Amino acid sequence: MSNAYASAPEADIILSTRVRLARNYADLPFEAKIAPEEAQEVIKRAAARLCGDEDEHFTFLRMSSLDENERKVLSEKRLVSLDLLAKPETGAALVSDDETVSVMLNEEDHLRIQAMLPGLQPERAAEKAFHADDRLGAAEPFAFDAKWGYLTSSPTNAGTGMRASAILHLPALTLSKRMGALAQAVGKLGFTLRGMYGESGEADGCLYQMSNQAAIGRSEDDIVQNFLAVCAQAAEQEREERKRMIERDQDAFADKMMRTVGILLNARLMDEREFMRMYSDLRMAAGVGLLNIPVPGIDRLMLEMQPASLNALAGDELSERDRLLLRASEVRTRLTALMDDDEHME
Repeated sequence: MSNAYASAPEADIILSTRVRLARNYADLPFEAKIAPEEAQEVIKRAAARLCGDEDEHFTFLRMSSLDENERKVLSEKRLVSLDLLAKPETGAALVSDDETVSVMLNEEDHLRIQAMLPGLQPERAAEKAFHADDRLGAAEPFAFDAKWGYLTSSPTNAGTGMRASAILHLPALTLSKRMGALAQAVGKLGFTLRGMYGESGEADGCLYQMSNQAAIGRSEDDIVQNFLAVCAQAAEQEREERKRMIERDQDAFADKMMRTVGILLNARLMDEREFMRMYSDLRMAAGVGLLNIPVPGIDRLMLEMQPASLNALAGDELSERDRLLLRASEVRTRLTALMDDDEHME
């Protein structure tokens, strides 16, 4: 089977890579003891540094100025965390126009600087995060100790203050019940693997987040290089398991994938859990070259079909029934547009 996915490294398995830096101003109390006026000083300083960035434009977003659905859309895009949404009065964010860089203000730390790129690109993501870090720390120094490194609200983030993470699509390893062994193996190397998008850490869509456990005692380059190697190994294990699935019964594999396409192109009602299951099949079929559909387009479709994003599309808070109807309609329209006019199946 031919390969139909885009050019980002490891994009057939890895949706995105994020590098996050935790920083605190040296002259202001940490989050647990910060006063409202001091939290506003954090916002003032960060906005002054980045809103005038000549290299890339940032939009300032104060949580209290957004409605609930607008805040949820930011969370669905992973531009802000749920913890920040819980702080409407003191929480804010700075988001670059291309949404590859965002800075959360007054979350667990004064600044949570993060850069997110498609595929497996931790080195490039780190470069973008450190560029923003340099600008934010140019005038007011960050809390730093010669022995412990950058000081943070959580001890696990001290040291470099860096957390690298990636979203991996691992349907074959999930179906073969090998996720437990993989999680245990990466745990021994200092990484965690947990489910994404589902309640209580469940892996809706067979999506998992890989991240380093601690930042102290390790250099930035060490974290990035080890993270790169672990993610690449996990991706290779998933590819090998997919090959075994196809070799066991290629017709059954293709039949399951194409039945999924048929449902997506014809369903009139679709809930979120059902869509995520079918998204997983669709993405795997494209990843192995069974379907001539761009994987990045499938990932965009997944994000756009999340509840808050559908509300934003409709311009209103949808009832559950209306959301089922709209999701099915949009999937039919957008998937049809993604598919080529010629052959869709290899």
